[in-house]
Formats: sequence, structure tokens, C-alpha cells
Amino acid sequence: MKTVLCVGLTPALQDTRVVDRLRLGDVTRCRSVTYSLAGKGVNVARILRQLGARALVTGFAGGDTGRLFLADPAGRYIRTAAPTRVCVTIREETTGRVTELVGEAALPAPREWRAFYRLYDRLARQADVVVISGALMPGAPANVYAKLCAATTGPVVIDSQREPLRAALRHRPWLAKLNAHELENTLGPTPILPGARRLLELGAQNVLVTHGPRAAWLVTPSGAWRFRPPKIQAVNPIGSGDAVTAGLVAAWLRGESLPEAVRFGIACGAANALTPTAGDVNPRDARGLLQLVHSQPVSRPNARS
Repeated sequence: MKTVLCVGLTPALQDTRVVDRLRLGDVTRCRSVTYSLAGKGVNVARILRQLGARALVTGFAGGDTGRLFLADPAGRYIRTAAPTRVCVTIREETTGRVTELVGEAALPAPREWRAFYRLYDRLARQADVVVISGALMPGAPANVYAKLCAATTGPVVIDSQREPLRAALRHRPWLAKLNAHELENTLGPTPILPGARRLLELGAQNVLVTHGPRAAWLVTPSGAWRFRPPKIQAVNPIGSGDAVTAGLVAAWLRGESLPEAVRFGIACGAANALTPTAGDVNPRDARGLLQLVHSQPVSRPNARS
């Protein structure tokens, strides 16, 4: 079985709370509280395993919250002095509204960075695909992802934005994946299709831009495809972007063409939104939703981009 190495430098302990209605400035009682291991890299790795793939995850973890990550059999973390961050999701039953309180990750010490790069070099040599996900912690050098891409000989999927993505593109990652908002953060105001083509010019071999429930675009040197996600009643959309990434990588490793892999990834993103916990996909839901994901080539496709 092929191995996917998921890089998530800023994992988070996810605190998910369900309330009737969030009352700002007043007391709100929780109907339920769930704790889970999260962060973009962690989500991608967990969903890949739910889909039957072999996935490891690496990054930094420390403190009382980090013990849960360090105990994960699929985790390959560098222990840090600073504790792992906590993120809180609040879902309102009466409105369906979801509020996310995102904790910031601490900057690792120089010796912790050096240990991570040594670990990454070893893990990347054993992986068939590397997936790099998420924003860097405040204060981190903007070239971190570029260094990881430069040290990797196999395919790299990068899901990031701004200067960390732009710097990494010079090393020609196999796929740059981001959403429409992140595309504008990276390039400035731009329509999706021209923006995706600009990322190709900057070095990406292929580009996928998602847009929530709106159309997603895959752009390659040989063609472009437009995808319409299925219409669903979302329970918790947080983590759906990670599910798209995991689904397309799992399908591509099974031998699907890149456009067909993207279709499955989008189905996984919708399946994630049907669950109350971020980064959780029922494979049966994903297979059912796949029939509702419609794709349309806008120029001549290549079956194996």
C-alpha cells in the first residue's frame, strides 16, 4: 500500500460544542462537547485512513494538549516546549450557524525546527506522496514550505496561500490546492480561472480552486475542468477543504485520472459537511454523493494530467 505523508505544522485540539443558540455577552449552556485531534494535516491524514489509504502525519506537538498527538500511532511529531493550540467550534442547533474560534500556534524554537527538518527528510524519502496543508504559525519563515518541496523528490500537494505558497511554487509542486478566498489573498483580486492559470505560470504543475458550495476549477497545462458540488444541508462545513484534498489524493493513488480524482475529492468535501465533527468522512456517503458531482471540461482534457 502506498504511503501519504501529511505535513501539518500546527495541529490543534478541536473542542466542538453544540448549543441551542449562542448568546454573546450572556450565559450559553452546551448540549454536547466533543474533543478531537484536528488541524489541516491531521484532518487530511485521518480522512485518508477512513478512505482506506495509509497516511502518516508530522508536525509539532507539546504540552498537555500535545500528549494526545504524541500518542497517535500515525503521528510523527517533534515534541515542543510550547503546548499545542486549541480551537473551538460552536454549532447552533436553532440556526445551523457555525462559529470557529481559532487558537494560534506558538513558534517552535530553532532546535525544534532543526529536528523537524531532519525528521521530514527521513519520512519524505519513504512516502509516495507528500501533502502540505495549512498556514504557518505567526513568526515562521515564509520559505518553510519551499524548503520542504525542495527536499522532496515525489509528488507534492500543497494547500496553503500567500507568500508560503508563492515561494513553494518555484519548486513545481504536483498540485496547488486552495479556495477562492485564499487565491485572492495570494494574487490579489482575480477571477478564478485566470488566477489558477497564473499559479501555473508561477510553477504549479496543476491547480485546484474550490469555492464552497459554488463551482470548483481544476486547471492543468493541457486543459481546465469546472465541477459543480452536490447540494446538501450542511451540519458542519469545517474541514471540508481537507476532505477534498484527502479524497482526491486517495482516488489518484487508486489510479483515477486527476479530473476524476477531483470529483471524488469534492464528494468527500460534501460528505465531511454532513458530519458534526470536522475532518470526518463516511466513505459510503462519499460514494453516494459522487454521483451528484458534475464536471465539465472547458478545453481538451488529458486523461492522466
